[in-house]
Amino acid sequence: MKTIKTQLPVLLMLLVCITACNQKQRYTQQSPEIDTYKKVIKAYENQDWENFATHYADTAMVFNNTTNDKGQTLTQFIENNKQDAAMFSSWSYADKGSEYEMVVTDKGETWVNFWGLWQGKGKANGQTYDIPAHMTVQFVDGKIVREKGYWDISGIITDSYNVEVIDNLYKAFASGEIPKVLEMMDPKVVWNEAEGNAYADGNPYIGPEAVLNGVFARIGAEHEYFKAEDVKLNNMFDNKVLATLRYDAKYKNGGAYNVQVAHLWTLENGKVTAFQQYVDTKSVNDALK
Repeated sequence: MKTIKTQLPVLLMLLVCITACNQKQRYTQQSPEIDTYKKVIKAYENQDWENFATHYADTAMVFNNTTNDKGQTLTQFIENNKQDAAMFSSWSYADKGSEYEMVVTDKGETWVNFWGLWQGKGKANGQTYDIPAHMTVQFVDGKIVREKGYWDISGIITDSYNVEVIDNLYKAFASGEIPKVLEMMDPKVVWNEAEGNAYADGNPYIGPEAVLNGVFARIGAEHEYFKAEDVKLNNMFDNKVLATLRYDAKYKNGGAYNVQVAHLWTLENGKVTAFQQYVDTKSVNDALK
């Protein structure tokens, strides 16, 4: 009897150990699935879409920043990534701070969670973006069958949209579509020509009609040609876009000028609310004499 009492705790511990060993680990930070997702991240950073696709099941569905009824197929997901890549000169996840974990749910589903800091540099505006991101992916037989991602892209959308608006404005101006240019302005736009510029006599011009009559109409009446060239757009903070460019122009009196210029645009809800011109007014005014 004494021997049985002595051996009983040992037998119970052995039983617990055997039971635990037969159960799949519910949480870990080291697993083949985690290693696979690290390869997915690396392929994404390198834009190696062929390698990227090998880690997903053919029937995988992706739900990044969307609801369950608006998922993407693997083909759509990769195509969307390619379109996004065209907007950036570089992108990657920060080396430090990335976290991976694997969990097995009560239903026996295997999921890998990833937290990282996405960093990208926009092609159009040179702006650098730091965006915290969280992805959770379900694995079946070593392949990703379902992915959900969550991150805030509002800053990118706003910045890209503002630059696009101003880019379209310059294109409309270059093609002589002045009504289209005016449509891009807020009804209460505040427009200021550079101090010393002859057209600054009406500063500030309030509203598109004032800009049309006080600036655009006078430019057209006094110039043989007036071109905005070498336009480069730079996204700024507070919904501002800085344009650097050159004026290549000639007055009807024969005086020509080619000068460096900067335009500072302020936008709200896709409309220009303010404009400030900076230009070499001496060269401009000398050409008028």
